[in-house]
Amino acid sequence: MRVAIDARTIVPRKSGIGNYVDALVRELLTLDDSLELTLLCHPQSRGLVVEHPRAERVIFPGETKSLSTVFRMGGALAGRGIELYHSPADLVPLGLRLPWVVTLHDLMWVEQPALASAFLPERWANAAWYRWNIGRAVRGARRVITITEATRTAAARVYPAAASKLRTIRHGVDHQRYYPGAGGPRAALAGLVPDGKRYSLIVGQGSPYKNHAGMVRAFLEATADEPEHLLVLVRRFSRIDTEMSRLLSSRRARDKLITIPFVSDAALLTLYAHAHALLFASHLEGFGMPALEALALGTPVLASTTPALREVTGQAALHAVSTDHADLVRQLRRLSKDEALREQLRRRGLEQAQQFQWRRAAEQTLACYREALAQAPG
Repeated sequence: MRVAIDARTIVPRKSGIGNYVDALVRELLTLDDSLELTLLCHPQSRGLVVEHPRAERVIFPGETKSLSTVFRMGGALAGRGIELYHSPADLVPLGLRLPWVVTLHDLMWVEQPALASAFLPERWANAAWYRWNIGRAVRGARRVITITEATRTAAARVYPAAASKLRTIRHGVDHQRYYPGAGGPRAALAGLVPDGKRYSLIVGQGSPYKNHAGMVRAFLEATADEPEHLLVLVRRFSRIDTEMSRLLSSRRARDKLITIPFVSDAALLTLYAHAHALLFASHLEGFGMPALEALALGTPVLASTTPALREVTGQAALHAVSTDHADLVRQLRRLSKDEALREQLRRRGLEQAQQFQWRRAAEQTLACYREALAQAPG
């Protein structure tokens, strides 16, 4: 069986989708000696994509969620003996003459585009693009992988005719990287966080669904009597960020917040490991990998009640309603001041994280490939 996978998200600054593809490919190649992969790689991926005698690498420019995927990739896949194509993120080429499997991470651009972008031209254009492309990918797919039951429920609601094709396959976590005691010493953060200062952590892009402004406001109120408790915000800022810009300009925020647009993977791991807590009260998530990684490290997590985060964190995190300021403040105070609760969350987090294994995800994905190929066309 030869399967093509779009691996162009494996680049020096990998996204969550890049980590997913990288882990999946590595595990798939250990499962079945008859499995051969054609990996479509970004020009900047040299030295990053796994080298294996059963993995052919084909350089193809452009991003995974781009015009080149839809309008040009079909030609790159032709004539290579490929039996199945796996899109790891929503889009498939037009005119693809192969059966395919597509992974859906969430349906935010389809159902709630206002949470994806505050910039109206971008919101309108991307909502139209994704509604067309995701609908086309789901309707034509032999199987659709959803990364949580929450995403499966959303996909069945939006595309009821495809319900029988949906398969929930949850991500894993790299337990060789994320474990208690991982990460460098606290002294390694000297250039980022002042020595001796306790800090909580927020990580993620600047889209509205991440609710960063809501968490910053709640943190400032909840820790008003803890001047030594800082908030580190590792965040890619979005095009329109009026609310956050206003927040960060206040004196109280300047005294308590440290904003960092990008850190290396090693520095991020150390930030996770030494954080008092990870704050991850998003309005919507398809999965919530930062929360799972924090649990695997033994770092307490404040998550929202959105279904995917409930599913991933279970009873191992505190939960607050993302739109309820008072609830966020109340749970932040509990997390900050109740050491017995924090210890309980640490223990539960380590147990919860063990449920998420990349090998299991790869086994289920391989089974999905076989189902797709066994299905008669039409």
